Amino acid sequence: MIYYLIFLVCAAVIVVSGIKLSKYGDVIAEKTSLGHSLVGILLISVVTSLPELISSIGSVTVVDSPSLAFGNVFGSNMFNIFIIFLMDLLFKDDSIFIDVSLANVITGIYAVLLTFIAMAGFVFKSPQIFWVSSVSVIIFIVYVGSVYSAYRSSSLDVDVDSKEDEISEIPLSRAVLLFLLFAVLIIVAGLLLSKSADEIAIRTGLGQSFVGMFLLAAVTSLPEVSAAVGALRVGSSNMAIGNLFGSCVFNVAVIFFVDIFYAKGSVFNNVELIHLKSALFSGIMILIAMIAVKQDKLSKFRFGRISIYSFYIALFYVFYLYYMYKFRVGV
Repeated sequence: MIYYLIFLVCAAVIVVSGIKLSKYGDVIAEKTSLGHSLVGILLISVVTSLPELISSIGSVTVVDSPSLAFGNVFGSNMFNIFIIFLMDLLFKDDSIFIDVSLANVITGIYAVLLTFIAMAGFVFKSPQIFWVSSVSVIIFIVYVGSVYSAYRSSSLDVDVDSKEDEISEIPLSRAVLLFLLFAVLIIVAGLLLSKSADEIAIRTGLGQSFVGMFLLAAVTSLPEVSAAVGALRVGSSNMAIGNLFGSCVFNVAVIFFVDIFYAKGSVFNNVELIHLKSALFSGIMILIAMIAVKQDKLSKFRFGRISIYSFYIALFYVFYLYYMYKFRVGV
């Protein structure tokens, strides 16, 4: 029972801290004159993905479970794209995809590219640099390239968000201090969350892969939900999509850090092969979202008020959760 309580408390701390991080990160962005695309892709996506980073590192350092870490990475990406379906239910003005900027489209393409690079780590026996897989190193290099690409392309974007933001009265120095405070809270809670999630996997018999794919991934993605809903409230669907695509890119880059902290050898050699399918499904879901962006810029393809692609996303997500539960491994 104590592990369930720890899990719930840590989840609450991560959710509240994630919301606060998004708030003060946005203040920092305002004070430094960054645009909505760059805020969503580089700043908010990274801070809201801190729970994935810390809990995944904790999965290999605290509980020695690479499968829990990989389930968290790809499960979080699937949940991030599933959030688009939830946003489409809430977004009432027009198609949620129609105003997505060039920078966000490029970031989405990088998310797909990084996912398929990660899949190569399962399929091919790659050379190692010390104990770290060369695939992990490639993932990090491509991630850095995606950040630079987003930065360059964001200068070409027109700010398509419909509502003017009010400049916060919070001083920049205070925003930075509070930002760091809540980041520390997420680090501590993320490590404890990994330990409690592993115990729940053992005690319930659900398996580390399923718990990582569903329970841990959903909880660590709650800051993305909060940030996305907050962006929609101020009329910024572009920032919301940028946050989600940017988080997907950063989550795959987490594999590089997981591989560094897993000193027993290449993490790809010690993780269950079920996550090759996890990576494939997450890549497909991101591709569906990318097709939706292209489709809605040319002509709407909707069922009632909701994009048909949002239903595709929901269908794939529910199906894979059922598949993971039905054929769960790591029990």
